[in-house]
Amino acid sequence: MLKTLTLLLVGCISFSVSHSAYAFSSPLSVGIVPPIQFPTSDFSVTGVRASVLWGRHRDMYGIDVGLLGNVTEQEFVGIALSGGFNYTSGNTTAIGGQISGLGNFNTNKTDVYGVQAAGLLNKNDAASSVNGLQIAVANLAPHTVVRGVQAGIYNRALAVYGFQIGLVNRADNLHGLQIGLINFHHKGTFAVSPFLNFGW
Repeated sequence: MLKTLTLLLVGCISFSVSHSAYAFSSPLSVGIVPPIQFPTSDFSVTGVRASVLWGRHRDMYGIDVGLLGNVTEQEFVGIALSGGFNYTSGNTTAIGGQISGLGNFNTNKTDVYGVQAAGLLNKNDAASSVNGLQIAVANLAPHTVVRGVQAGIYNRALAVYGFQIGLVNRADNLHGLQIGLINFHHKGTFAVSPFLNFGW
C-alpha cells in the first residue's frame, strides 16, 4: 500500500511539474475553510491537501482529504476523499478513487481509474470515462463511457461496456447488460425493456 501511494505521489509531482510551470506550488496544504488555509487558493498543491471543512486551490495533484469538501479550480490528478463533496472546474483524473459522502461534481473532462462513489450524486458534465465502478443514488453522466459497472437508482451514460444496475438505466450504446425496473438502450435492438436489456 505504501509503495502504491509513493508511486502515485511521484507520478503526480512529475505531472504537475510538466503542467504548471507558471503556477505557485506547495507540497502541502492545511486549512479550515478558504481563506483560512495555507497556502492561499491561487497556489497549486502537489502532495497532500487536508481541510477541516473544505480547501480550494488552483490545481491539486496527489491526495485530497476534506471533512466537508474539496474544490479545485483547474486541474485535479490523484485521490479525492470527502465527507460531503468533490468539485473540479477543470480536468479531473482520479487515480484510485473520487469518493464523497454526498456528491462528485466534475464540469470538464473527467477520467476515473478505480471508483467514483457518492452517497447521493455523481455528475460528470463533459466527455468522460469511468474505468471501474461508478456508484451513487444517481449517476448523471450523459457524456461518459463506463467500462465496468454503473450502479444506482438512476443511471445515465453515453456508453456502457459491462453492466448498468439500477431501477432506471439509460445508455446510448450498450455492450453488456442492463438490469433494472426499466432499461433504455437508445441504439439497441430493444430501445426500452423491463428488467433486462443487452447489447453487443
